[in-house]
Amino acid sequence: MMIRPELDYYAVLNVSRDAPKEDITLSYRKLAIQLCPHRDPKYERDFVSILGPTHMQPLSLNRQWEYINMAYDVLGNDLHRAIYDRFGEAGLFQGIQLPNGYFPPYQYHGDHMKVYHDVFGSYSPYANIIDIVTNPPLLYSTLEHGIGVRTKDPPVEKIIYLELEEVFKGCTKLMHVWRQEFLDSKEERTEKRKKTLKLKIQPGTTPGTRFCFKEEGDRSPTKIPADIIFITADKPHPAFERSQHHNLVYTHNITLKDALVGFSFTIRTLDKRSIKVNISDVVNPDYIKVMPREGLPICENIPIAPDMRPAGVKKKKFGDLIIKFQVEYPKFMTNKMRILTRELFCELQELQKEAEEAPHPIHGLLQKKGSKPH
Repeated sequence: MMIRPELDYYAVLNVSRDAPKEDITLSYRKLAIQLCPHRDPKYERDFVSILGPTHMQPLSLNRQWEYINMAYDVLGNDLHRAIYDRFGEAGLFQGIQLPNGYFPPYQYHGDHMKVYHDVFGSYSPYANIIDIVTNPPLLYSTLEHGIGVRTKDPPVEKIIYLELEEVFKGCTKLMHVWRQEFLDSKEERTEKRKKTLKLKIQPGTTPGTRFCFKEEGDRSPTKIPADIIFITADKPHPAFERSQHHNLVYTHNITLKDALVGFSFTIRTLDKRSIKVNISDVVNPDYIKVMPREGLPICENIPIAPDMRPAGVKKKKFGDLIIKFQVEYPKFMTNKMRILTRELFCELQELQKEAEEAPHPIHGLLQKKGSKPH
């Protein structure tokens, strides 16, 4: 069997073995601009021809394209690179037993465009270059700060707590924020003013939903306003707790007597209805009662365009109401009560033993049919 020589990924990307990840990415981007088979001819004349041939020129363009993507898939991943640096391509492909676990054999997925898209964030290798030409950066020019490029402030994130009743029905929230605003047309002087932002909360909105108001932050002569982002969270509720996004959990306290002989009770729902619940089973520690479609509405994305919305009235989907039980034991018992309770459980154990030892009706019937006459 012929052994294939190992591929030097650093040589493929034309970087040194101690090159930082930024240099590896930059080298990949330069090579991808030249080798991408899907490049647009109208940009190739402007950007590719001035770069000249690559250092892998004797190889075909398709083979070079394959090699640079595989090389970056390895060197662009910190773990894969560490395994390759220490054990070479053979260790990478065969797998290595490490002190903290086993590193499984690496296998390149073969999707060159996936690597390409992960690096460029686009399927065009000229995206960054074209964006600068078509959307030049915003500049500022003031007597105080001179001339420069406006940079965008980092986003401002705020938590908005919602009552479960608001989540159930949906609501509109008016959020008041204070921000710096310009006082003159020259955009030189600013003052703190109140801005009201409107949030449309859909029924069933889940915790962690982000509402982004683009560039609604402070105005500044040298900055692009920050995005203001509201992130939803649930307020604690006295009766219910959300579970798995759209289910509700309700915990009901019962006595030991109720747990053994059965009981009924009523739950007041988030939309002010009353649900009567009857329990005839013995309530053990793991017992739960599920009421289908009595949870929170399931939030669905509906197309904004009127002609794309489904015809007719669509029935809403709901999660479930899950009822759990907390058994309260008596705090004291008299001797007579203890004796009676002991007798009760002894009798219960005897009944269970008799039920387990009694032949099944079907088994008895089969035995009767199979027996020989005397």
